[in-house]
Amino acid sequence: MERAAEIAFANQLQNAREAALKDAEAFDGILHAVERLGKFLTKRSDGNLGQYGTKLQEIAARSPLAEEVPKRFRGLLTTFSSLLDLVRHARNDAFHEGAAARHLTGHAIELALILEDALRSSEAPVVADYMVRNPVCAELWQPIGFIRQQMLASSFSFLPVLNEHGIWCLVSDRAIAAYLGTNWIERKDRMAFALGKAAIQLKRAKLVQEDTSLEKALTALRDAPLLVRQKGKRTRILGIVTAFDLL
Repeated sequence: MERAAEIAFANQLQNAREAALKDAEAFDGILHAVERLGKFLTKRSDGNLGQYGTKLQEIAARSPLAEEVPKRFRGLLTTFSSLLDLVRHARNDAFHEGAAARHLTGHAIELALILEDALRSSEAPVVADYMVRNPVCAELWQPIGFIRQQMLASSFSFLPVLNEHGIWCLVSDRAIAAYLGTNWIERKDRMAFALGKAAIQLKRAKLVQEDTSLEKALTALRDAPLLVRQKGKRTRILGIVTAFDLL
């Protein structure tokens, strides 16, 4: 597979997995992403998970999480081949509701994590392989109440924002919480204040280029995420990366 295709499929799996984490019965998105990968690898559109299995296992084998580590820690981890069988058989069952659906979702999430790790593996990984693309950004004109809502809806701790001097900064959940305070009357008023007019200190963001090595990115990461910019364009932000994304 070409590197661009590997990263595209890894991102599809990640998006589907994150959706499943929000809905304990939303396993379909992951299965559809795995099937699309299987179709791409086998060059056939009429197959199923069982028929795609060999090719999927060849990709998964790049990750030590596929077989090597689970075989050493059987009580903690499940091999990729076993997960694929569990997911395939469970999907064929007549009912996918309640506990059965949640169980299937759990196995599907484990399956996606292995494939993501395998697809992103590289001898020379770069930060663009792991970043969250097209990040949600705050704007100086937006009210604090809206920015708070964006953070809570997606469990974000930071949002990028371009300040009045054209410099990329970060607004944190801690800064928003401290500004809103605990006085209910003041809190209601402050919800309507624009970010640019509120007494909130923005933290200047660290920027790295999309082709920055993973080693350098890890060194640069401290207590805030990195913003990934397009090479040669300082204000063009392609993504955001946190330590969580690099696990």
